Amino acid sequence: MNEKLAEQRIRTVCRDLIAGGERVTGRSLRRTLRERFGAVGKTARVFRIWREEVLASSVPSVMDEPADLHRRLQAAESSATENRARAERAEYREEAHQEHWAMEIDRLREQLRAQPKYAAEIRQLQEQVLRLSVELQVARSQLAERS
Repeated sequence: MNEKLAEQRIRTVCRDLIAGGERVTGRSLRRTLRERFGAVGKTARVFRIWREEVLASSVPSVMDEPADLHRRLQAAESSATENRARAERAEYREEAHQEHWAMEIDRLREQLRAQPKYAAEIRQLQEQVLRLSVELQVARSQLAERS
């Protein structure tokens, strides 16, 4: 049975998780919805509501103190710096990974090229398998004629 969660329920869960102070992920939101209501809702809809609530909770109100706004700005800049550094490390790891396997593939190709008899041996074995398959088929048909 596909239950549709009311938008207000999803928003309430989002606000509760955000108010908890921990980092809210899509998985944690969907897990909490399943625990509370036995359903998680459609992914696109839930994530749209989640993004709206995260955005709404991060917009400073006009009544905030300048010191609080300054603290929040520093926290956001710090978070942005950490995220950028994490992304750069991930990009570096990905490039290293790609280079490693490109070099490994190239090494193996060169190793194959260094074995000129290899391709000839494979062709010879394929021809032998084909010849034996034909002989087997002939033997089977002769056996079937005798029976």
